[in-house]
Amino acid sequence: MTIVRQIKTNLLFVILTIFSSCSEPKEVTGASWQGSSDFMFISNKNMEMHYASSISGNQVYLGGFYEIIQNGTNQVINKIEVSELEFEKRTDGVSYCRIWGNIQDSDEKGYLLADDCFPLY
Repeated sequence: MTIVRQIKTNLLFVILTIFSSCSEPKEVTGASWQGSSDFMFISNKNMEMHYASSISGNQVYLGGFYEIIQNGTNQVINKIEVSELEFEKRTDGVSYCRIWGNIQDSDEKGYLLADDCFPLY
């Protein structure tokens, strides 16, 4: 009887392992960062880079609206609706991301470039 019980336990373990390894990957819903960030605004006429700019809380979610603020001030540089997130690593191993979106109810794109950035699920 104990051999049958052991076989059933092993079989159950194998089945659970197979099901857990076949689960779908988690979908990225946002980004969080601990490093510095800079804002790039791209229009039909020019490109503007705002160094030392940030979003309060250093955390965003797809579809959310956020104010981009000049660090050390209360000055709002622009507002962004987050539509896309890109995650990469620099050659020195630091993780970074680009937080893309439309700027202030327009079709013009911009992104926040943030260091030490990781996906949120």
